[in-house]
Amino acid sequence: MRLFPGALVLAVVAASIVPASPARAAFADQQCPEASQYVSAIALLRPDDPPQKVYEATRAATNAYETCSTRQLADGNVEPAVHYAYVRRASFGVVEARALLALNRRSEAKTVLETSKRLAAEVVDWRQNMSFGGSSKDNRASLYHDSAKDVLDAANAMLAKLEAPAPAGPAVSAPPRSSPSR
Repeated sequence: MRLFPGALVLAVVAASIVPASPARAAFADQQCPEASQYVSAIALLRPDDPPQKVYEATRAATNAYETCSTRQLADGNVEPAVHYAYVRRASFGVVEARALLALNRRSEAKTVLETSKRLAAEVVDWRQNMSFGGSSKDNRASLYHDSAKDVLDAANAMLAKLEAPAPAGPAVSAPPRSSPSR
């Protein structure tokens, strides 16, 4: 199944933006606690699990990170909290899209990828604009810029494959038309 090599890569990216705890007893997302149980469920997935199970697990996680980003945005906590939730949602969205493709749900996969691309691009493009007494400007990128760039690249690659024309099969020619005999 081609679903899991890319899914595992993105899971590593997603995990890399969460600080590791010394005792890995249970995952607890400090920024988005509502997502903890769903990320834990994803960690329990096996490479031979059916795409429907992968889809359901990743969909639950993307929904949880959407809820988290809405909450953080309402609190005005864009950097780092909203960006963190956007990158997590986008990364799990790419895995969700892979599962949708395995389920032959291309249109839904494309929609999920476009959302992931938009969220990741927002984090990549964001710059902190603060002035420090006079003309000195701080134009730093988000703390999650690099992770967002990785997710953006993955979403763009999958979208390019989706939008590429299907490979042509073997040419089948119609039998030649016979000319009327006189």
